Amino acid sequence: MARLPLLLAATLAACVTAGTAPAAEAAPTAREARRTVHYRLEIPAPATQWVHVTVTVARPRGLKTSLAMPAWTPGSYLVRDHARHVDELRAEDLRGRPLAVTRVDKQTWRVDHGAGGFRVHYRVFAGEPGVRTSFVDDRHAILNGAAVFLYLVGETGRPADVEVSLTNGWQAHTALPALPGTAGTARFSAPDYDTLVDAPLALGVPEVRGFTVGATRVELVFTAPAGSNADPTRIAADLQKVVEAFARMMGGLPLDRYVFLVVADETGDGGLEHAASTLMRVPRDMFGEPAGYRRIANLGAHEFFHIWNVKRIRDAALIPYDYAGETHSRLLWFHEGFTETMEQQALVRAGLVGGDEWLRELAGAWTTYVRRPGRNHVPLPELSFDAWTKAYKPAPSHGNTLVSYYEKGYLLGVCLDLELRLRSSRHEQAGSLAGLFRRLMVSHGARGKGITYADIVAAASAEAGEAMDAFFARHVDGTEELPLPALLKQIGVTAASAAAPRAYSGLVLEGARIVKNIEPGSPAAAAGLMLGDEVLAVGDLRVRSNEETLARLGERKPGDEVEVAVFRAGRLVRRELTLAADPHRTWRFERTPDATLRPEVIGLRRAWLARDAK
Repeated sequence: MARLPLLLAATLAACVTAGTAPAAEAAPTAREARRTVHYRLEIPAPATQWVHVTVTVARPRGLKTSLAMPAWTPGSYLVRDHARHVDELRAEDLRGRPLAVTRVDKQTWRVDHGAGGFRVHYRVFAGEPGVRTSFVDDRHAILNGAAVFLYLVGETGRPADVEVSLTNGWQAHTALPALPGTAGTARFSAPDYDTLVDAPLALGVPEVRGFTVGATRVELVFTAPAGSNADPTRIAADLQKVVEAFARMMGGLPLDRYVFLVVADETGDGGLEHAASTLMRVPRDMFGEPAGYRRIANLGAHEFFHIWNVKRIRDAALIPYDYAGETHSRLLWFHEGFTETMEQQALVRAGLVGGDEWLRELAGAWTTYVRRPGRNHVPLPELSFDAWTKAYKPAPSHGNTLVSYYEKGYLLGVCLDLELRLRSSRHEQAGSLAGLFRRLMVSHGARGKGITYADIVAAASAEAGEAMDAFFARHVDGTEELPLPALLKQIGVTAASAAAPRAYSGLVLEGARIVKNIEPGSPAAAAGLMLGDEVLAVGDLRVRSNEETLARLGERKPGDEVEVAVFRAGRLVRRELTLAADPHRTWRFERTPDATLRPEVIGLRRAWLARDAK
């Protein structure tokens, strides 16, 4: 598909400025209007970081209504207790007369309103920069719905609309459909609470770019409160290539409009997916080198693919969302890890990364992964289930007992993609990981039906043309090593490894020479070093940095003995280490010369690595 020119979208439907008249949604029916929960947001003094919220319920159900603030932000598996930022909550009837409010628990309030409608007023402190929380300053505001909007307990299916009072000439950007507004306000609608909190609001005066892929309008809303060395037009051009690649891979796009909300500030902390948008936060000064643009392309590709994997192909265990507390999923290796696999494939298909370049990066990822002591300690479903208590709350022991479900899931996704391509070719089919997702989209995503683990295995088996149960039993339910090098050989890629020339201690350091991890069975473990030890000297020489410490150990030969002096809880301890040969290897992945391969293998490899492949 030919690329359309990028447009400066000052009048996009996503952008509602004071006094403009956005394209309006169809008027709600009388019954919908009566059921609608109305929210009004005001930020009268942005420097104070308080967001003032009014909730109006014209037709409540019953005589008392409970309202609660979510404990977590969907997509981020950590109890954040957003209610801790709520202040000055009070209620009144529609005539302004005070109503009794009872605090039920840490995040729930009950309003005794009788037979009539009511309003609840409160303010929320927005002082947490990030993609999962809310933040306001004098230049802009990022409002995540789960951290701002109370919900009616047991009534999240009610439609909602939001009126935003705009100050300082700010604009409002979101994926929600716009409603007609008045001067100084922006209005948006949502069919239910889930949709409302799944669409962050960005307020300010950002740079906006837009492009179209098929029938889908895509917008980049780029906010840099303190400036940035980024070129938003270049970012949008790269994102357009990514979106076009996904459209080819997935047979089209499942939505009419999508918004990339990007904040460039001092640090950055990644991205969070939403059904028709993403909120991404990146370091503002990272664009001085091409690597900065590559980084945001990776992030954008990852979050964009979530419109399929997570938002439409959705874990049945997360339907419906329980905003009150933890909801465990055993499929995060699939939802996040396989999304990373598809992210990398999209960059290759988009021409932003060459096939050989990606093979080098894959070899680096594999080298890092096989050095993880905990990579095969527990099965992937258990890693996913424990996200709430382990992935988001790391502990000192986790270095040897856990691995990220993103990291292992990504490499498992590469292995599964290769398995599907190789196995399906024996049945004169063209299977792939993208094909697995297309199948799940048809069978579940397009029907609003949640998936289970069994559904994933069934889709993989259909894509392969043969049963894939054993693969999942070994590498998902089980903890067998991933077979990546062997699979690469079958598809025409040579996987070679070399031993490290340095001596090995098994120490991992962080901060100021603090022992972060000790690999099991390593010289450091045998010597009795402990987590938290502060390394002072190696041999007779003082060390001043982590790099110097590891260099002093590594410059010796396997079998050498060396004394390491540490502070442990304020006391001096000396231990003798007997260094060993490094058991870890550095991997290199390269295309096998065509002359040594069968034509069908060359074809499979091309279909896997080519820019124009699906």
